[in-house]
Amino acid sequence: MNKIINSIITIILLVVLGYSAYEYTRTPCDTVLEYSIGRFDTNFGVSQIQFKNYVAQSELAWEKEVGKELFKYNPEAKFKINLIYDERQKATILKQRTESGLDAAETTLQSLDARLALFKSEYDRQVKAFDVMKENLDTLSNEYEKQVEYWNSHGGAPKGEYEKLEAMRQSINTSVSQINNEASSINSMAKQLNTIVEERNTAAKNYNKAAESYNSAYGDRAEFNQAEYTGKEINVYQFDSSVGLIMAMTHEFGHALDMDHVENSESIMYYLRDSDNTFSSPILTEEDKAELRKACRL
Repeated sequence: MNKIINSIITIILLVVLGYSAYEYTRTPCDTVLEYSIGRFDTNFGVSQIQFKNYVAQSELAWEKEVGKELFKYNPEAKFKINLIYDERQKATILKQRTESGLDAAETTLQSLDARLALFKSEYDRQVKAFDVMKENLDTLSNEYEKQVEYWNSHGGAPKGEYEKLEAMRQSINTSVSQINNEASSINSMAKQLNTIVEERNTAAKNYNKAAESYNSAYGDRAEFNQAEYTGKEINVYQFDSSVGLIMAMTHEFGHALDMDHVENSESIMYYLRDSDNTFSSPILTEEDKAELRKACRL
């Protein structure tokens, strides 16, 4: 009887040890993590269908790298992905409004820069034309004075020469009138140019003030807390765009695969995030890939 009991115990131990060894060799990449949508706050302005589609896109970077399905939506799954509206998203909305004001200030500045460049170009063109007119007038006036002085010293100009001098004098008077009109126009343009410069400088000050305020509030990198993986669920608290949501979910799916943070600041699994998301889509860095291979023992 004792032999039978001992044999049963031995078998049980072998089964337990065998199962433990099997479990030890298994990795997060050996099973598909099924998930469902849990809590869903509507304050984010996305529908559940949109949210589910964004989450589905977040799986792809990891799945493409290992060449198989790692995550799967199942409405009955116990693992939940929750969209939770709290102070973080309120701060994001405030940031977006601040960005809107900064963008408006930048647009105004760019518009004035373009207007100033165009007006300055026309002003410079007219000043250059004025200088040419004045140079031609000076040349004509000098020639006229020489001719008058010459003929005065020779007892007066013959009729033909006198008529030429009279034509030169009239041409000079016409040029003087034209130059005076042009000078008046240029002076008016100069005043307009100064007004545009003042408007542009005011706009630049407003933009710099808005940019300084924005950088002071949002310029620093923050620790990655847009979302969190708890082991039993993923909670999403904050995103400013669909790309931002996909990046955050891709990061948390990485944690669900047992991946740790990496050191490359360009990596999906970096522990900090920029205040402005510069990624267009989740692209794995070599550090991401190495951490994935480590977690999945590939």
